Amino acid sequence: MIEGSLGMIVEGLVSVLLMATIFYCISVNRKLERLRHEQKGMHNFIRELSLATANADKAIKGLRSTVQDSGAELAGQIDKSQAMSRTLQSEIEKAGQVMNRLIVLSKRAQRERREPSASPTVFGEADPLAMVGDLRQNMLGFDDLDNAGAGPVHFGTDASLAAASGGVK
Repeated sequence: MIEGSLGMIVEGLVSVLLMATIFYCISVNRKLERLRHEQKGMHNFIRELSLATANADKAIKGLRSTVQDSGAELAGQIDKSQAMSRTLQSEIEKAGQVMNRLIVLSKRAQRERREPSASPTVFGEADPLAMVGDLRQNMLGFDDLDNAGAGPVHFGTDASLAAASGGVK
């Protein structure tokens, strides 16, 4: 009997250990399934990250190319603008010279009008002021050119504009 009951105890112990092993295997199997599932998710994540990195790399290369093209275009526009600025400055200077000549001619004509001379004028018999219009008022806004100020008229700076307009900017 002892032999039989000892055999039953051993078999009961083996079956309890076997049951514990089966439950442990089931638990490990579940953990492995979760790990496999997470591994698939990780593979998907790595694939998406790789695609995003490749797209970012392409975008950076495109931006570099665009920046280089824009830089070259901007440099060309700056060169054109500087050339235009030089041309405009030259034209403004020429306009100032023409204005100074017109002022001199107008003053000369005004003097000749006040002091008629026996010799014919450059303009012939025509009234020089009628030919150029009322230059005093139309171009400078002065009532009397003799009081308009000395020296040539300059264009292009705030100081010269202020001087020409009597100090008003």
